[in-house]
Amino acid sequence: MMSEWGSEVSAIFKRWNTKLLRQPIIIFFSLINPLVWFLLFTQAFSAIGGLPSFAALTGTDSYTTFFTAAIIIQTVTSSALQAGIGLVNDLDSGFMDKMRVAPISKSSILFGKLFSDAITTIVQVVIILVIGLALGVHVASGIPGVILILILAAAFGIAWSGLSMFVALTSKSTQTTLSVGLLTTFPLLFLSAAVLPVQLLPNWVQNVATVNPFTYVAQVFQSLIIRGFEWTTIGNAVVTIVVVGAVTLTASILVFRRKIS
Repeated sequence: MMSEWGSEVSAIFKRWNTKLLRQPIIIFFSLINPLVWFLLFTQAFSAIGGLPSFAALTGTDSYTTFFTAAIIIQTVTSSALQAGIGLVNDLDSGFMDKMRVAPISKSSILFGKLFSDAITTIVQVVIILVIGLALGVHVASGIPGVILILILAAAFGIAWSGLSMFVALTSKSTQTTLSVGLLTTFPLLFLSAAVLPVQLLPNWVQNVATVNPFTYVAQVFQSLIIRGFEWTTIGNAVVTIVVVGAVTLTASILVFRRKIS
């Protein structure tokens, strides 16, 4: 049973990878996006690294190094939007009608897409880290830390994809999926510890940041890049990703089963 499910997931996984390779414009923007964030945003706000308390709070006086975590999160969540948009396109094209009568597990359709997006996320994060290395970013946790960053980024991407899938399946609209994704991603990014240390944020933003999942994901990336392995921080991030994934993916699977039953 599990072997059949794995084969079905693998087939869907290959389909999405093939579609991606046939759309070079998407690959191009996936590559150029982190470069734009690195070169524009970090340069515009590089003076933040010179604040008297910045190095004491973060462990580095380089805002580029600190902001690398935010670029990873922004890239991961942007990729997660593609999961929902891809489902809408399949609904519009009639592909889902074929899947409705196909003798396969319906969950394999979702997970094949999710695992394909996870591979894309890993490639994008590798590119981010390579660009960061060229700009002087040093990963304090070394190769093991890089591997952990990739694993956590892929896991968070899968968890966050559940949100875009839920919106896509509920609305059946690319525009709605994109709008909801953007309206949730960017406020959460800037209301977290990704852009500034929590202690430097206004009091009301600090309160929001403490319940914002982006904060805990950003902190684990910052820890691995700047200071090394901090197991409490890693544990907080893992719990956050599991909780987010449990909520979003469960909701998506339930809606998906109703839509194609």
